[in-house]
Amino acid sequence: MSAQPILVSVIISVQNEGIDLQTTLESMKVSRVAYSYEVIIVDEGSVDGCCDFLIHYKFDKPLRKFKAQSGISSRQLAASHALGSYLIFCSPRLYFEDGWMEALLEPIQQGRADCTSPSFTAQGRSDNVQRCEFPAGGLLASIYNFPAVSEQDDIPWLSSDCFAVSLQTFQELGGLLSGFFTKEIETAEFSIRSWLLGRVCYHVPGICLTLVFRYNYPPDERVAYWGNDVINLTRIHFEEEIIVKTRELVLTCDGEHDVSAAQAEFDEARERYLKLRQYDSIWFANRFDILL
Repeated sequence: MSAQPILVSVIISVQNEGIDLQTTLESMKVSRVAYSYEVIIVDEGSVDGCCDFLIHYKFDKPLRKFKAQSGISSRQLAASHALGSYLIFCSPRLYFEDGWMEALLEPIQQGRADCTSPSFTAQGRSDNVQRCEFPAGGLLASIYNFPAVSEQDDIPWLSSDCFAVSLQTFQELGGLLSGFFTKEIETAEFSIRSWLLGRVCYHVPGICLTLVFRYNYPPDERVAYWGNDVINLTRIHFEEEIIVKTRELVLTCDGEHDVSAAQAEFDEARERYLKLRQYDSIWFANRFDILL
């Protein structure tokens, strides 16, 4: 009897995640789901041995590990090797519940959404939620306030801790853009691009995953570049006035940021996506009551 074809590729990128990855895989292993799936792990240069257990790890689904490559998003790298018709990007700090995969994919399969994220409950404290007091209702507060839900459960920003999309839609949208330091803004850029290109991002409140925050060593120093990422996000999708305002706010919060190195790459992305837009950034801001 032939093996059941893989329907879903679960993608997890890690860097010095301590025990997080193992506990996440253990939770995934015991959660009951109906779909066939594989797990793809990308190690972004961990030095704490967080992936060593995989050598002898028993997992009843296909599991592959890749090394991250310089200059390409690690999650994009994994997606390029995915065998599933659907992609679910997960952080290595999740605990799952039965039926989570089916619930997350249902709005996509029914044509009600193109991308989805679940609800979350959290244990422990994240040092990576907010860097300063962002103006209420503004762009940055919106990005770091998941889920920012409208009346129809549409959301402006997917969660970097878990979001799903069909492989076809992911490819049509151009995948995840390389050059960002943080997963939050890499995901936020994909989210707004999805909306501006005519797709729908959706919150699935019926499924709730648990985020467990632990202190891992060495800490992830990339979070210090959140301001750099936010400025580059606005460079791709917003007009000059918003770029200037965002830069001023970032500098007020977090000091000087050098964004010159990646400017050409993000300017090229702007030109590429402008040609494909169905909506502009003002439409997006009005759609979700975001103050620009």
